[in-house]
Amino acid sequence: MIDLSPREKKLLQILGGVVALTFVYFVIITPISNMRRSTEGGVREKIEGIAKIERIYAEYREVKQKKAQYMSQLGNKDANINSMIEQWASNAGVSGFIAYTRNTQTTIQNKYIMVTTIMKFDSVAIEPLLKFLYEVENSPMLLKISYLRMREAIKGANTYDVELKINTYSMQ
Repeated sequence: MIDLSPREKKLLQILGGVVALTFVYFVIITPISNMRRSTEGGVREKIEGIAKIERIYAEYREVKQKKAQYMSQLGNKDANINSMIEQWASNAGVSGFIAYTRNTQTTIQNKYIMVTTIMKFDSVAIEPLLKFLYEVENSPMLLKISYLRMREAIKGANTYDVELKINTYSMQ
């Protein structure tokens, strides 16, 4: 056999210890730390995924609530746009300034009815007109103001001739 000096034996023992530590590090410690890191990353990804699902569900609830609101407004067949306009105009104090009101009815996709109302105000002051528009915008009906045209009236100072187009929608 080979005779080793005590110094060589000590170096072989140190080399064996280094090899053992290297083995323990690469076989046991590194896989455990990698697994821990990947688990933390996976948990973080899962938490972000859950938060994203919660945001999507909140948006879904909001859309569903808006749809229910619109469907209830579409189902409002009792509301007549002409009587509503008269009510809004009397509330705002502009009923005497209405020159004309014209309605046109259209069917959309054989399911919905759109009534287009064109009306004109002659020589109306801006403040009562804004009150009227406020009444229109806060009505329980599903409607949209398509256009609003204002021109300075010839009849008096601080008065306007106003043309207004309102689209109302309902179910058939």
